[in-house]
Amino acid sequence: MTIIKKMLSTDMLPAGLTERQRFMSFAELFEHFSNTGELDPADDVPFRASMNSISIGTTLLGRCNGTFTTVRRERRQVLATNDDRYCLARNVESREARIVCRDREAVLKPGSMVLLKLDEPFFAADGTSYKRFTNVHLPVMALSAQIVGLHDLVGRELPPGGALSLAMDYSELLLDHPIAVDDAGLAIAGHLLDLVALGLGARGDVREAAQRRGLRAVRLQALLMILQKRFVEPDFSARKLAAVAGLSERYVHELLYEAGASFHERLLALRLRKAAEMLTQADPRRVSDVAFECGFNDLSYFNRCFRRHFGLTPTAARGH
Repeated sequence: MTIIKKMLSTDMLPAGLTERQRFMSFAELFEHFSNTGELDPADDVPFRASMNSISIGTTLLGRCNGTFTTVRRERRQVLATNDDRYCLARNVESREARIVCRDREAVLKPGSMVLLKLDEPFFAADGTSYKRFTNVHLPVMALSAQIVGLHDLVGRELPPGGALSLAMDYSELLLDHPIAVDDAGLAIAGHLLDLVALGLGARGDVREAAQRRGLRAVRLQALLMILQKRFVEPDFSARKLAAVAGLSERYVHELLYEAGASFHERLLALRLRKAAEMLTQADPRRVSDVAFECGFNDLSYFNRCFRRHFGLTPTAARGH
């Protein structure tokens, strides 16, 4: 499965451009970047924008931030791209957003989502000069096969919570940690499809299969990414991990144990691996400083764990 990662920002533009030139240059690059829609720049602030995306086969995760007032998909983009995928978009702003699609208007509360079809024009605005949005593009045949009446959900507000919000949270984590996609792209695309199908009303055997394949797998992956990001915090605990992930502490322990190691084992292994990397580099810091930077608050405990895990002391590791 082909994986393509892209980034685009006004910081990449040449210096010395006027605001109009900056926007026109960015708009041209944006068309090559995705050709999903058009942006209307805000009049009262300098134009700034950044976006990144990850394509996993026909599934795409995307995010865009910038000083623009509206996002539009015009008929010309529909014709030029010949893209019929579904697009699930979330309102990540703190105020309501307006979506016009199929000649009807929907108002999205903060955190709410909308399902769009990329072979149809749409218009989105919320009245502010700064926008942030996250979206997931999913193949039409795969999603339609799991949900009856999917076409009728297009353009309607989908409230936050449940599997749909989890799918968007998962996408945000992956966009923050794109390296995670390299080793598990096919599985990630499948997990996202399962979560969206659950959130949009999959029933019967399809729902049971999606829960079995997707829900627990995505929650586990989210836990591992949070742990990877915060393991150096000295007071990081399973309770804090559960709070960040929005799960019960018991469920966190259950998911991690099922995947082969307990919370404590994973936390310790991450801290020791980080310490070993630091100790083998040309670094003037003391062993105690390394230990504390990796999340240990007891030097004797760090020394014992390090020797048990690697078979030599931290000081000896520095000499190798």
